[in-house]
Amino acid sequence: MIVTVHKRRLVLVIFGSLVIWLVIKQYLFCPSFKFDTPGPFSGRFFYNPYDSLRTGRWIKCNFHAHTDAWHGLTHGKGTANDVYRKYDSMHYAIHCVSDYQSINKIFANVPRFIPAYEHGYNFGKTHQLVLGSNKVKWIDYLFPQSLDNKQEILNSLIEANNIVIVNHPSSFRGYDASDFKYLSNYDCMEVLSPYAISTACWDSALSNGKAAFIVGNDDEHDIFSKCSVARMCTWINVNSTDKNAVLNALRKGESYGMILGNCQDHLPQLQSLKISGDTIFLRMSQQPDQIAFLGQNGELMKVQNKTASAWYVIKPDDHYVRAVIDYPSGTSIFLNPVFRYSKTNKLSLFFHLNAYQTNFKRVIGLLISMIWTRIAFQFSFSKSQRKSSVIKSLAFQ
Repeated sequence: MIVTVHKRRLVLVIFGSLVIWLVIKQYLFCPSFKFDTPGPFSGRFFYNPYDSLRTGRWIKCNFHAHTDAWHGLTHGKGTANDVYRKYDSMHYAIHCVSDYQSINKIFANVPRFIPAYEHGYNFGKTHQLVLGSNKVKWIDYLFPQSLDNKQEILNSLIEANNIVIVNHPSSFRGYDASDFKYLSNYDCMEVLSPYAISTACWDSALSNGKAAFIVGNDDEHDIFSKCSVARMCTWINVNSTDKNAVLNALRKGESYGMILGNCQDHLPQLQSLKISGDTIFLRMSQQPDQIAFLGQNGELMKVQNKTASAWYVIKPDDHYVRAVIDYPSGTSIFLNPVFRYSKTNKLSLFFHLNAYQTNFKRVIGLLISMIWTRIAFQFSFSKSQRKSSVIKSLAFQ
């Protein structure tokens, strides 16, 4: 009995085995979760992220910028030095290099340095921005991701002292707006990006009781192009550019996103946002074209024109209220929401491990793996009987 190896078949089997393993790992070995029934913010109290706002403490930030990394595979141009010089020249207090799956530490000794990287190498561009971590997480799922896949990635990225931002969710179909009815375990959402304005995803999260705070970024891939820089930014209200202070402000929503218009000198700023009784009072440093108040599912509830001060009476069925301020230069400011909460509610996750379904899928995955192993072996190796004249001659002597 002689075993014959078919080299071409063996190559096909190795490739097929890799694909099948990746599919099984993603769809059958990934944990399954039981998501709580979505519900809006509720309670007698209002969370106001600008309650402690101090004028003169706003700093301009960009957390999402790429350099020439991974031998050009990620389509970035320029070095970290180029990125730092450019954003410094435009008076950004905080700016990060966030290459894919890599933390650039060239400026690690600068006091305002924040380690950052863009997580994700899947085909669907389901990406996340991680700030404040010192180690890159490599877990990802290559093929179109299920809700369980997306939640498992977020669970793996979040740490006690870092910030996880869902990147450009409305672009490249990396996320659907309906995902944010259920997803949690992230801090912020990159609502403002040159690739997409993701207010539908943001309102989906907010309408279902998920306190996601806004971030605006350039997502710059060519630092030498005027069209790639100073398009979107985030403003944070802090008294220090220390990493912990900046991350803590993002975590609490003491920030807002901005689309930068034609004139970038003397940009408008939020001066105050107070709640008195059931009324929101908002004041800007410059008079805009309009101030719009939006609520559940992004519904427009009130517009005030040509005034730097605006107010809105919160109705009993308003679960959250957010404001958008538009200026004639094309600059727009997107404020974080004021939302209801109850002091008796305990903080908890919006999902739980579905142990039965997780184990059931993994058993199916193991069975498929065993069946494929048997088929692959039979396909790659064939047994044949060959009579040898020499052996026959010896046998008859």
